[in-house]
Amino acid sequence: MLFRLADRLRAHTDGAEQLPWEVEMACTESFAVHMRALEQFVWGDRKDERFPDDAFAADYFPAREWAELRSRVQRSAIDGLTARTGHEVAHLSYKRSAISSDERTWPFDVIAGVIGRAFRIFLENVSPDVIADDFESRLRGTWPDYLNQPVAVSFPPDQNPRLVATSMLTDPVTPARFKDLLR
Repeated sequence: MLFRLADRLRAHTDGAEQLPWEVEMACTESFAVHMRALEQFVWGDRKDERFPDDAFAADYFPAREWAELRSRVQRSAIDGLTARTGHEVAHLSYKRSAISSDERTWPFDVIAGVIGRAFRIFLENVSPDVIADDFESRLRGTWPDYLNQPVAVSFPPDQNPRLVATSMLTDPVTPARFKDLLR
């Protein structure tokens, strides 16, 4: 649901699909609630005994293994969004009235990317014996396509990855330009 809603809301934001206001709000609220549930699944743990039936990714791994694996996901882009979901969606809150229009936007693709990367690590490390037979294929069928591609890391010829990470690409990277960059 999270990935499909991100696609739908992106299409609306880009103007490719016009959603009536109430449908846009329903999609946004559903997206936020699903994000909060998945964030809790990935980064939550059993400390809170009020919800003994809640599921956590850590349940599928030996003690502390999932915490180590999930640490590979840069999650700063979703920090604070669980609380924001509470204030803006799940509860009637006075904080809503003080939020500007710009602050009300949700970075759908960024959120879906963070959650997707966490689930990719989950799939790459969980035993197939403990998940539903079709779980992986269903997940891979809905998340962003780039998550299905192999991950490659390389360094530029001068071995300075910082230079590349902080440089702006002013020209589109065509195959010919890519070869020039490698020289």
